[in-house]
Amino acid sequence: MKASSQETRRFIPNLQCFVSIFMWASGFVALEFLLDDWGALSLNALRLGVSALVLLLWWIFRERYQTLLGVPWLRGLSIGAIGWGLGSLMLFLGQRMSDPVTTTVVVAMMPLAGAAIEIVFDKHRLSTVAVLGILLALYGGYLATGVSIQDTEMGLGILLCLASIFLFAWATRATTRQLDELSPTGQTTVTMIGGALFSFILYCLFWLSGSDEVRLGAITTEVLIPFLVYLIPSSGIAQLLWIFGAGRLGIMIASFHMNAAPFYVMLILVALSHGDLELSRALGAGMVILGVILAQLKIGAKDEGARQQTQVQNHQK
Repeated sequence: MKASSQETRRFIPNLQCFVSIFMWASGFVALEFLLDDWGALSLNALRLGVSALVLLLWWIFRERYQTLLGVPWLRGLSIGAIGWGLGSLMLFLGQRMSDPVTTTVVVAMMPLAGAAIEIVFDKHRLSTVAVLGILLALYGGYLATGVSIQDTEMGLGILLCLASIFLFAWATRATTRQLDELSPTGQTTVTMIGGALFSFILYCLFWLSGSDEVRLGAITTEVLIPFLVYLIPSSGIAQLLWIFGAGRLGIMIASFHMNAAPFYVMLILVALSHGDLELSRALGAGMVILGVILAQLKIGAKDEGARQQTQVQNHQK
């Protein structure tokens, strides 16, 4: 009975991370229908702003507006601005200074960033099985991208992309650990508002400079569904499920799920008759899933207790 309970406690957050990343992947497909008419910065600011508003209304509905009075706003907004706002900007600039292939390969290194964050901040010791899981997730994520590392460009762009994934990993951990007095809904909402404010300020600065990246496109019937998918499910809802799952699994295990995103993008494109099923990418996704399973084999009651004790200590600080 106890083993069954532990399996359930692991299954639910893994399911939340899976659904989160699948929704996040749908945003990449939706973006293809929007980028011709919209600027990247205008889309990002609108996406984070709408998601933050929807999450705020949901949070108030679930926990009443009195909850907002005791929120550590400065801490939460700072985490969101640095992690989601600055992180998104660095990824955007990194892709512009390199190429999409380089960005894809670097993002596939997210499990390494997640492991590094846990080692540095939580003094987490990796077992041999966990290391094997990380290697499987890394190589599986690389296969799932369907690109060749030989096509990447070395330079400042790749450094910005690397910095962005470490910021994303840090922000996930900071959200679940430094805001643990809030519910996952509250954690997600406060940090999302921080990211939205950063993106809005950035949008205004680029608008003053006359950048083409702030142009606003028309919302026609042809792009209405992709537009709505990009604004809410692939951002706000996906982020909420991500924080729920990462809060239970830890950033290292949760980050493994991100490496299956290219495979999910391919599945969505195949379902829409806009792509073909590639066996190598499916194999890569399978390796990512195997890595997720292996990395959790050694997470027993002792590790869970240590994780909970760390959360209590952070809360007391």
